[in-house]
Amino acid sequence: MLPGRASGQEQVGPTHHQTEAPRGDELSETSIPADMAVGGASAPAQRAAFFTGLRGRLLLLTVGFILFAAILIYPPAVANYRQQWLHERAQAAEIAAVAIAAAPQGQVSAQLTEKLSSLSEVVSVAVQSPDMREMVVAPPAGFHPELVQIQLKRASTYVGIANTLGAMVAPPGRYMQIFFIPKTASDSEMEVLVPEAALKRDLLLYTGAFLLVGLGIAAVSGVLMYLAIYRLVVKPMQALTESVIRFAAAPDMEQPEPKGQKVRSDEIQRARTALRDMQAVVSASFRQRKRLADLGEAVAKINHDLRNSLAAAQIVSEGLAQSEDPRVKRAAPRLERALERAIRLAEATLRYGRAEPEAPPRLQAAKLAPILSEAAGEALAAHGGVAFELNAPEDVAAMVEPDHVHRIVGNLVRNSARAIAAQTERSAQGRVRVDVSSADGAVIVDVADNGPGVAATMKEKLFQPFSGSSSRDGSGLGLAIARELARGMKGDLQLAKSDAEGATFRLRLPAV
Repeated sequence: MLPGRASGQEQVGPTHHQTEAPRGDELSETSIPADMAVGGASAPAQRAAFFTGLRGRLLLLTVGFILFAAILIYPPAVANYRQQWLHERAQAAEIAAVAIAAAPQGQVSAQLTEKLSSLSEVVSVAVQSPDMREMVVAPPAGFHPELVQIQLKRASTYVGIANTLGAMVAPPGRYMQIFFIPKTASDSEMEVLVPEAALKRDLLLYTGAFLLVGLGIAAVSGVLMYLAIYRLVVKPMQALTESVIRFAAAPDMEQPEPKGQKVRSDEIQRARTALRDMQAVVSASFRQRKRLADLGEAVAKINHDLRNSLAAAQIVSEGLAQSEDPRVKRAAPRLERALERAIRLAEATLRYGRAEPEAPPRLQAAKLAPILSEAAGEALAAHGGVAFELNAPEDVAAMVEPDHVHRIVGNLVRNSARAIAAQTERSAQGRVRVDVSSADGAVIVDVADNGPGVAATMKEKLFQPFSGSSSRDGSGLGLAIARELARGMKGDLQLAKSDAEGATFRLRLPAV
């Protein structure tokens, strides 16, 4: 046996007459830049020229991920290749030993020695038995190389990878002294001498082949991913983008369904459906806003003329107040107050049309009974057949703006009277009742009637502008304005009850 033998697990190390070669720096200089150069050398130029969209980026990501996976797979794969390479040399040496045992006089021929050296690059083979040591293939005379001892047993993955990378950066002229137990004679041990340059050459060839295969797989996978992403994602997204552009150019126009698009069941189809629903809602909103703008302009013009007419009527009402007729004297003050409220409402509407901020309500402590009585009287003036009942203590007061309370209650009572009058087959007399009570620091005003109640289909949009009216001639603004006025006074308006016996609206106002 040659000197300097190692024992235990597979180990690589210098003998007493060789020097340790630096390996960490050489490894980082030989293998890492090559892989990195493949992944990123020409990427910026390609990205600037072509890979600017989603397809190109996904292609680069696919290629990059596959190369990254190949980098992770490469160390254990090349370590396994080195292990197989060493086992092949050991098998060749074992075959030579068997041939010698079968040869006459136990001598190997020069032809066999040359063939063994040329095929497996084995320099020498020795067999160590318990009793003797025999050279199967002797090294050349005067052969004293630098040796690296290898115990051919199963080593851990990390040790195998480290030894493989060390062999790839090994200095020239070094030989490997391989020790192993032959299968034909378990009580013996064989050692084989092989040049490390042969292993290094085959490892570099394996690395080049591995890199070419990895690049080929990455290229094919990247192209397939490119085509799949284009067909499944990019092309539908282009259609969605074109639809958004068309919609942005004409948001008030209904967008036609693109032709030639197949019905899908994935996220793209859900996005397409959501986009069309959004476009329909926004288009309807734009059309409604346009109609509201036209309506606002018309209302502003009408309000201007109406304010002038009301001013003239106010002058006439002041003249009527001088009449000696008792009936005229009783009605004139109410007429004057109604005209004043109408004029203020017209002026407020014109201010709103000029986009001026609406003045906050001027809250004051006011007794509710007279306000409710007057509002109900005006609302029921055109509905003499509807009875009215007011249950309000004289001393109950709230922090309100009287005109706003008047408008709210007058609108509620008027709506009740209209709903009762619309019942053509009604037998019982129509009745509207207003009840006032106090609860939890608030004043509650309930306006109840014995009419048909509110239809179930109207309850959800009852307080929405232009939507909450069930009357043929109604505008759908009364309840929306009433709730807005109530909330402006830090109160609220709600539908408290609605059934076959009638409807009840509840107005909550802050107490004094």
